[in-house]
Amino acid sequence: MHVIVAGGGVIGEQVARALQASGNTVVVVEADAERAAALGARGVQVVAASACWPRTLEEAGALRADVLVACTGHDEENLVISVLARRHFEIPRVVATVREDANRWLFDESWGVDAAISSASALVALVEEAAGSVRTVRLPGLADAGLVLVEVNVAAGSLADGVTVRELVLPAGDLVAAVIRHGGAMPAEEALRLAAGDRLLVLTGPDGEAALYRAFYPDAGDRSG
Repeated sequence: MHVIVAGGGVIGEQVARALQASGNTVVVVEADAERAAALGARGVQVVAASACWPRTLEEAGALRADVLVACTGHDEENLVISVLARRHFEIPRVVATVREDANRWLFDESWGVDAAISSASALVALVEEAAGSVRTVRLPGLADAGLVLVEVNVAAGSLADGVTVRELVLPAGDLVAAVIRHGGAMPAEEALRLAAGDRLLVLTGPDGEAALYRAFYPDAGDRSG
């Protein structure tokens, strides 16, 4: 497949690398010149320009693209890019990230979006897209299985700071799916020692977020981090 990833932030780079690893051709479109140069230096094929312009997407290969992933840091940009991808270039599959929950209702087929994901579900997007099945990244699929993917930040003072994944005391049935550190995802191996600044992607039950958060921050209330 030829895939365009609009947005070269943490999620965009993870998606690009996962798809490259599975043999796909991937071009990242990143408006920030410094970030684009850094991606290029790490072996990512980059177009340094705004993906909101048709000529930029065309330069990235939109006329032959099979998939476009809109994952900039702004919902309005992701919507514009999605519409261009579907209506102007007729790219068969369009996936977009949603930053603000209040905007989620906009991310549907009327805007050209096949699947909308949140940043907390980035790992699911990587796994499913690398398998070539973009439509399966919809979060309701997890809900149907009785699961929710939650992102928990490890801050100084958290019960997770300084312990290994094996030593975490989580609610029964919860599972750490991955650890994000320094902008990159890594497997949640049992011997991996956690540190402040890490972000954990944890599979829990549909009503398990509050209990999960208390496992990390027992004195901080029920809100997730």
